[in-house]
Amino acid sequence: MDALPINVLFSREYSQLGSALKVLSAKKFKVIACPTIKIAAVEKNQQLKNDFTQAVTADYLIFTSQYAVIETIAFLKLLGISASALNAMKICAVGPMVSRQLAEYGLIADMMPSIYTAESLGDLFPRIAADSLKIFFPKGNRAALKLEQVLAEKGYSIISPIIYQTTLRKSLEKPAQALFDAKNVDCFVFTSPSSVLALTSILNTAKNEQALKNTVLCAIGTTTYQACLDAGLTVSIMPKEFTIEGLARAIDSYYLHFTGKDIDKN
Repeated sequence: MDALPINVLFSREYSQLGSALKVLSAKKFKVIACPTIKIAAVEKNQQLKNDFTQAVTADYLIFTSQYAVIETIAFLKLLGISASALNAMKICAVGPMVSRQLAEYGLIADMMPSIYTAESLGDLFPRIAADSLKIFFPKGNRAALKLEQVLAEKGYSIISPIIYQTTLRKSLEKPAQALFDAKNVDCFVFTSPSSVLALTSILNTAKNEQALKNTVLCAIGTTTYQACLDAGLTVSIMPKEFTIEGLARAIDSYYLHFTGKDIDKN
């Protein structure tokens, strides 16, 4: 890299990058959206309706993604259940992004771990007498099972319907693809394990496995970091706070002394 701006690609839609744009100066960084997954609602069948009618009877409500919040509130509305009805139970959020999404519906997270991972969220729950408390945990089809396993072992009864579908994109949007073709991707930000799977699959299909060789790679958190390692990728940046804003601050810090001269990306 021999000139500014630094091209930073995030595996998110542009509408989700507001906090990154505030942190990364436009004079130094060019922030580009490079969504690698698609989120879609699932079929609202009778089983899903049955599961969701039990939501308001649960003791705890767990959200580990913004999409789960959005789709849950939308489906409850279809069932004639107000979002305010959820205030009767303890609401748990995996991190600040989920907490902020809840706040948009007037909901406050009662529990949030200091480390924003599903494992840390599970640690907040004490052991109890078997099946004495119920947890409602709406999730995506690619959500890891570890949290449910931990909570079940601690004695909780868990209802965990799949409320949204994550699919991997088969190609990149044109602006991002053009940067890869020109070998001008200076920094790539993975924001979920699924984004790692999607991008590596796209690059492998295009026989462009070396596209990330000289790119600084970032992972939003520990599970995404592990997904990168599993894919044979070396991560240079992982923030202390597992959020888009935290990532942006970590990227800004990484490039703090870069002024336009060549730097070693490795």
